Amino acid sequence: MSKLNIDALVFSVGDVLVDVSRSYREVVAQTVQLYLEQAVGLPSSDDPLLTLEEVALIQKVGNFTNYQDLATALITYFIELLPPVPSPTFPSKYHVPAIIAYLQLAGGRLQIGIDQLREQKDISKLAHEVAAAGGGPENADRILPKMNRHLLVEGGDITKANLVGRIFQELYLGSELFEHIYQQPPVVAHVSGYIQQESLLITPGLLAELNENLPLGVVADAPRIEVENSLRANKINQYFQVVITLDEVSAARAKPLPHPWSLLEAARSLQPTPARSAYVGTTPADIQAAIAANDTVPFTAIACLSGTPDKEILRQAFEKLKTHVILGHPDHLKELILG
Repeated sequence: MSKLNIDALVFSVGDVLVDVSRSYREVVAQTVQLYLEQAVGLPSSDDPLLTLEEVALIQKVGNFTNYQDLATALITYFIELLPPVPSPTFPSKYHVPAIIAYLQLAGGRLQIGIDQLREQKDISKLAHEVAAAGGGPENADRILPKMNRHLLVEGGDITKANLVGRIFQELYLGSELFEHIYQQPPVVAHVSGYIQQESLLITPGLLAELNENLPLGVVADAPRIEVENSLRANKINQYFQVVITLDEVSAARAKPLPHPWSLLEAARSLQPTPARSAYVGTTPADIQAAIAANDTVPFTAIACLSGTPDKEILRQAFEKLKTHVILGHPDHLKELILG
């Protein structure tokens, strides 16, 4: 492997810097199950509806960079496996307890539970159908049938109406941090927070060495408070000059990944301003963003296969996109960048 000639390096967080298999992926699986059991009121099960391997498969192959979008797509998939559900009058008071009461009224008479949904699901088929349609939340929404959509309450402010987001954040942040950030106690999930189950994936000594040679940045398709908490908890925040999150994307009214804005903004903000940058990501959307950024300023697209249950499928997707470099693990950056 020849040494890469670059002036700056920008990282994705999940599956590059941090192992999120027991945090974000577990939160996706739990959000889907809690939504169906506690909100829609389906008979519950002691066994998980989704495995973490299935969550990873659809996230990578289906090209989701935002885990909350992934939870929404999976909930949509499962509510459309249900028999047609009549729509009662929507609550006049729009807050979380009223929304849960509405959903339970709508779904309470169903004679189907989590165990039956587990038998009916085909997540591999779903992942490949989403990928064939172009990947990501918009294409997932487009290919899924429009049945029982009144059972999906998402989007907007999670303290008022975004029930999917509310459950997701309560699980990920945990009761204490959720209440600190949102000034409301949790309603559905009273837990210590899956954010505490994250661990460092990249060797910290390598980050320190890279930081001595290059300015480093982070791009994440998640809220700033989550990203900063994760970097601090794993004691790597000091290595990054720049952190670009969904907060900055929203403030600039820009588009999230696979649009290149976040990468270009990260490179523009680094000091000294790099002539040649590289971005390390783990999804096709990451690579699409880097290749699109390369149309504006020199940007090398580095794909990492860590965190996926089917490395060969993901490798093929990266090769199809003409990814510049494909690595098995983020620690292989040592040879690539430092020689």
